[in-house]
Amino acid sequence: MALFSFISGSKPRLIQTGPGGKVRAHALDRPVLTIGRSAEADIAVDDPYLAPIHARIERQADGAHIVRRMGLNPIVLRNETVLQTATMAPGDVIRLGPAVSFQFVTKPAGKDEAEKDATVGPKGGKEAAKGAPKKPLLKNPVFLGAVGVVYLALTGGVAYSLLQGDGEDGAEGPTAARVQAEAGQIASCLESARRLRALSPASFRGSVGGHTTQSSTTGYAALAMSDEPVGDALADAVAPIADAYRRATLAGLAAEVRGVKQEASRFYVQAFNLVPDINCSAAQFVMERRTVVEAVPEEE
Repeated sequence: MALFSFISGSKPRLIQTGPGGKVRAHALDRPVLTIGRSAEADIAVDDPYLAPIHARIERQADGAHIVRRMGLNPIVLRNETVLQTATMAPGDVIRLGPAVSFQFVTKPAGKDEAEKDATVGPKGGKEAAKGAPKKPLLKNPVFLGAVGVVYLALTGGVAYSLLQGDGEDGAEGPTAARVQAEAGQIASCLESARRLRALSPASFRGSVGGHTTQSSTTGYAALAMSDEPVGDALADAVAPIADAYRRATLAGLAAEVRGVKQEASRFYVQAFNLVPDINCSAAQFVMERRTVVEAVPEEE
């Protein structure tokens, strides 16, 4: 909590954490605040995994705050999926997609707590205010050597998983076989999106919203907005989308293995834009991979 002691006042607020470890504070100073990727949202988050209006934070008459799920958009609170609404307790973290989370905070850390964090060393004793400066961690050869070993192990593991492309764990890891399987499910995702559109237009907009105005008549969103084609004709229409998704995702995995994180992230976003449906496992897979490659904190 000492990290946020610079925030003045004691009003309830949300502390947002996104890709790259970026932190933002949002005061809950209104009865209702909306969260989503739309520019019209009170808290706009530039993340394609989120719906235009993904969730609402509402203040109750007794001063408590609840999070409300909009449509079928996934929200996780206390490691459990929110079905409709849930009351937030101080310190609770809500997750909206794999890369964005908010912590509900009601008051800043006290001055004494902040001073304690600043003066108590790792062994419990107070450190001298003026002492020999420690060598920066990023210039410590032992630390750099350890990072190198871990990096090689991780990239080697991803490369092995990608190249083997099959096996019992293939359905869980970032393998070529997993990509092939996800691409093969895109037609089923499209059929599910059509059923959702007929059942709940609002939920459909939350799932595929923001992409339904694309000019292409053969893209995923356009096909989801239409009732035609069906059967074998639908499979033929989806085939180019699935092939483009497969190529973009494999390119992202290859870039991830090489350690080129920005390139990998760009390919994963490209793959998501081909299947812009947050309820589709193919879209969820590439956004999970994007979260992995963007998880490394920015160097200060």
